[in-house]
Amino acid sequence: MSKIAEYLNKHILGEVTVDPAIRELYSTDGSVLSVTPDAVVFPMITNDIRKIARFAWQLSLKGHTLPIIARGSGSDKTGGAVGKGLVVATEAHMNRIFEYDSKQKLIRLQPGVTVVDLQNTLSIHGTSIPKLSYEAGTATVGGALARSRHMLKAVQKLEVVLSSGDAIQTHRLSKRELEKKKKLDNFEGDIYREVDNLIEQNKALIADQLAFHDGLDHGGYASLGEVKTKEGFDLSPLFLGSQGTLGIISEMILRAEYVNQTPAVVVAAFNKHVDAHDAIDAVEQLSPSGLEYIEGAYFERAKKQGKEFSFYEEAAKEGAVAAVVVASFNDFSERTRAHKVKRMAKILKDLDGVVEFAKDESVSELHSVHKVTSYSLMHSAAGHATPPIMDGVFVPIDRFEDFASAVEKLATKHHVQLPIYGRPLDELWYTRPELEVGKAEGKKKLFTLMNEYQKLVIDHNGIFFGENGEGRLRTFIAEQSDPALKELFGQVKDIFDPRGILNTGAKQHGNAAEIGKQLRSHYAPSRSGELPQF
Repeated sequence: MSKIAEYLNKHILGEVTVDPAIRELYSTDGSVLSVTPDAVVFPMITNDIRKIARFAWQLSLKGHTLPIIARGSGSDKTGGAVGKGLVVATEAHMNRIFEYDSKQKLIRLQPGVTVVDLQNTLSIHGTSIPKLSYEAGTATVGGALARSRHMLKAVQKLEVVLSSGDAIQTHRLSKRELEKKKKLDNFEGDIYREVDNLIEQNKALIADQLAFHDGLDHGGYASLGEVKTKEGFDLSPLFLGSQGTLGIISEMILRAEYVNQTPAVVVAAFNKHVDAHDAIDAVEQLSPSGLEYIEGAYFERAKKQGKEFSFYEEAAKEGAVAAVVVASFNDFSERTRAHKVKRMAKILKDLDGVVEFAKDESVSELHSVHKVTSYSLMHSAAGHATPPIMDGVFVPIDRFEDFASAVEKLATKHHVQLPIYGRPLDELWYTRPELEVGKAEGKKKLFTLMNEYQKLVIDHNGIFFGENGEGRLRTFIAEQSDPALKELFGQVKDIFDPRGILNTGAKQHGNAAEIGKQLRSHYAPSRSGELPQF
């Protein structure tokens, strides 16, 4: 590998290193997996990534596979940012914001820009990318796009490096433009022809299995159903949520939205789950910009780290706190915000909640409530951890109460805590079991919980891959999916990556035994592997 690193260093502007300490640093991400790469690449420009991909492509033609793993800051919780081969880390150099068109609210940037830097830049203009507010602040924008489809409406254009080393620009095409693309005598032309044919040949399967999910499912390449619509043909949806298995995003143009920069926040602690559930239904009627549900166990974990909240302590005087509901309002009209806060406070008090609110959460201690779940990552007991193995499942809000009850029974069965927190407006839910990941018994329980939890999600009309895809950690669960869909997704992968170069081992072909070998003996989050910042 040192010869390969030496060769690539001569041909790119960035750097390639096989230094053991750096390789070790990039062997983990926000997941519970550990895979040491053969080398780490820090590209400077798109052309660097093209040269790396072209080299791997040419090597594969000689029978040697050199996997390429695209990586931002390493916050992926499914093991999608680790792997053998070359880790291509964009955060070091490809972190420029090129321009902002204030009239159209369009911003052009590189993938290594962090979410917090992008949002801070946009805030100067009074705008934001709303869906990015749920990403950890140190996550990169490219990483956020690669692992989630939720930002699709914000994407205007992508520049993507294909497995061949060719770079393409994706955006919505008219029928005439599509036909021109299909006539190209190159790899890009092959992709457009084959993807279009695949969609046409599988219309019934796509309509039956993928249309229902409406952008909620990140399993496989479920976004195939969003490529060809009445509005036109666009490959962009396929790259969002693909976790770098179809191409590497090297530049993007996003559309921002005007957002009030000083939202009001209202929180309420409840001693009964039923009251907290009723509060969710009531608050939704007021159209909040954000809504969170956090069970009391997360506040108890925070207390062990010295963090306390007055409203929570007040509610605790009446008994154990079941859950806390947090709502944000960012209406531009101060009068409207004040009216909603007043109405919400009354509703929550009528439901026996202990209420506290602030007109501007950015200057209030309530701002830290959004981060209370991050304290679940800290443990005083050696070997104990709450790995993010079951994060971001989709369960319809009308099934949430039954789902929460089923999760409680699952926790009792396996003698673990499974407190829930989530975003009711998005119908995405999280739970973190505390496990002794350093022991064989703890690792076995990890896989058992994942399997049984997935069945609960499906039984409640949910989707296990509601926020993120399979990565590496959850590929053995993907093996249980519909055979016809598995074959379809395999064909998509083959079209874009016929040589099996891009993020080998992610999203497909996993099994529990193989993944078990990659489990860390201990788990602590990477600097970017934090919980979503609500």
